[in-house]
Amino acid sequence: MLERLYDGVLSEDQWRQSLRDISLSLGAASAGQVALHVPTDSLELDELIGLPPKVIAHFNEMQDLDPGRAASSLLASGRIYLDYEFHGQARLQREPFYQEFLKPNGLGTYALLPLGQDEERMYTFSVQRENGRPPLDDDETRLMHAVLPHLRTALHLQLRFRQQQAESLLLRHMLDRLGFPLLVCSARGRIVQSNHLGDIWRQQPDCPLGARASSLPQPIRRLLDRACGHGAEAPSAGSLALPDGGRLIVLPCPLTQDLRGGDALALLAAQGPQWRPTPRGTLLRTLFRLTPAEIRLAHHLARHDDPLPTVAETLGVSLNTLRTQLRSIFDKTQTRRQADLVRLMGHLGLLTPGD
Repeated sequence: MLERLYDGVLSEDQWRQSLRDISLSLGAASAGQVALHVPTDSLELDELIGLPPKVIAHFNEMQDLDPGRAASSLLASGRIYLDYEFHGQARLQREPFYQEFLKPNGLGTYALLPLGQDEERMYTFSVQRENGRPPLDDDETRLMHAVLPHLRTALHLQLRFRQQQAESLLLRHMLDRLGFPLLVCSARGRIVQSNHLGDIWRQQPDCPLGARASSLPQPIRRLLDRACGHGAEAPSAGSLALPDGGRLIVLPCPLTQDLRGGDALALLAAQGPQWRPTPRGTLLRTLFRLTPAEIRLAHHLARHDDPLPTVAETLGVSLNTLRTQLRSIFDKTQTRRQADLVRLMGHLGLLTPGD
């Protein structure tokens, strides 16, 4: 059961089946993953087991009367909610939620297992007993407590995996909107990722990258070494002219160390007359995830050689705010000085007028 639960981190079918196994082991007539959306104070049902659509629709009408809502602080502390312990059997018999929803649908007492929470949602696993069936016995209660930490860990991993999937798709979509080829490459020339135009460019016979990493020309290999920080105090950007009149720009990859998996990476961008120009703000936002305020500061520093107090006054921010923004820009672009930042923007063709 636990093996299938952890397999469910990557497989929705395995996750659903593992929840079914747990609910059956606890003698539940139905079960489901429930999230309390805190900003709207509404319950969201997911991965439902044994609940037909009409019962789900009925629950959505009655959810405001659910006495389990009063147990949010209990669940937030990581403790299991058992309705008959929290409220008492006598009170439950008088609750409209039980009389008008649970009993008419053949359901009785239920438990909520706290699975964790994020900024907006509190996640629980709800198991409902059949109407007339006694509460959980000692063995079922021990099983519930034993499986809870595994449920919490597996859901945390699943949510993290889904978030990374969504971010990866969003990043790919953003890169595909760029009007020129962009590739993520290792120092040895292995292509890790590329946007749509990068895929097209690599198939062209005049692409300087070659068919295999081993055939990478030495000038490009030297640029990759510099961008990956090999044999240098810090990674640095560079570029070279291409036979078609364009330029190949090689930059230190702005990905964080945990996303790199420990390998130093570089960004390769091809620019030339055959590629559609990309607005400067879009380029800095997509490649380095600079905020609008950081983009404005980077543009100003690239065009003016003013001291920081003057820049702060010109942009209408405090000197401390300006320094914070500048440190963030250096961190995201992997530069260390204003001169390095200006040189990087020059390689990207961002020092020309217009936006």
